Amino acid sequence: MNAVLLVGNTVAFRGSGLAILCVWLIFSCEQRPKPIRPIQGAITESVYASGIVKSKGQYQAFAAVSGIIDSIYVREGQLVSKGQTLLTITSDQQRLTSERALLAAEYASLPANLGRLQELQRNVDLAAEKFGNDSLLLARQQRLWQQKIGTLVQVEQLQLQYNASAAAWKSSQRQLADVRRQLVSEAKQSRLTWAISRAQEEQFHVVSQVDGVVFDLLREKGESVAPQTILAVLGSTAKYMLELQVDEYDISRVRRGAQVLVTMDSYQGRVFEGIVEEIHPIMNTQTRTFTVEAGLKQTPAGLYPNLTLEANIVCAYKKNALVIPRRYMLDDSTVLLKAGDRAHVRPGLRDLEMVEILSGLSATDEIIQPEQ
Repeated sequence: MNAVLLVGNTVAFRGSGLAILCVWLIFSCEQRPKPIRPIQGAITESVYASGIVKSKGQYQAFAAVSGIIDSIYVREGQLVSKGQTLLTITSDQQRLTSERALLAAEYASLPANLGRLQELQRNVDLAAEKFGNDSLLLARQQRLWQQKIGTLVQVEQLQLQYNASAAAWKSSQRQLADVRRQLVSEAKQSRLTWAISRAQEEQFHVVSQVDGVVFDLLREKGESVAPQTILAVLGSTAKYMLELQVDEYDISRVRRGAQVLVTMDSYQGRVFEGIVEEIHPIMNTQTRTFTVEAGLKQTPAGLYPNLTLEANIVCAYKKNALVIPRRYMLDDSTVLLKAGDRAHVRPGLRDLEMVEILSGLSATDEIIQPEQ
């Protein structure tokens, strides 16, 4: 009786195994991907880029000198015009340097040295008068000597006196000319020094370079600043641009005028369209990316600088292409036919899901998905 039970149990066990095998076969058949055929459809190839929103003409205002912020004339969000003073910086050293340059310019000016020039001119006049008198005396004595009146010694003495007065007259003229040239040169140099000081003084006034708005003020009154200290961020609210970072492997496919599709966390669920306007021709060696600038076709309300974004730059589009899912590719150029054979294909455009087949497959061929 035990044998019968044993046989019965064995039969029962074998029956259960057969049932499990059937279920597994059915499940496996259901899980195996069905063969598909290539289809005709549109495909767009694009390049991914990340970036930020920037105002057109956005820039950072830097300090050009060292000193203390003395006054701030604007506030964040205020509209400003080009050339308008944003803030002023003060420095005791620069103030003293400017005052010294002004004093030197005033001291070296020609009007300030007019008395010196007049004195030298009087010396010239006196020397000229003495030279004239000595010339007359010499001529008179020479006429007398020709008449055998007087002595040769008297003629020679007057000749020496004449020569001396002529030399003195010429010397006084040269001295006057030299002093005048010196004063003119010193006056020009002192005015140049004063102009340089004034130009440096203007650097203590930070002005706006654009007609726009003050986005951010980064320093407060009384703070100490040095050259290249960022003081404020300004730009225009009339137009915004997209500053995109494109990987070096993709930059060769980006062209000016290409369509850009943009998404931003601040505008969830919305896609904005833009156009590539400029491609910077040098790579950032740290990030290995190129900067691409794009303009929005329509600026949304409430847009602010430095908002982060993600974008797809459209490189190519084909309306009627023969495409298959990318997961059906065994590698970059091979697919598996329904019969299990491999077929070599020439791919074309690609997106995240699909790939275009240029040759190697027809619309009637059936392919299967490779096992992962």
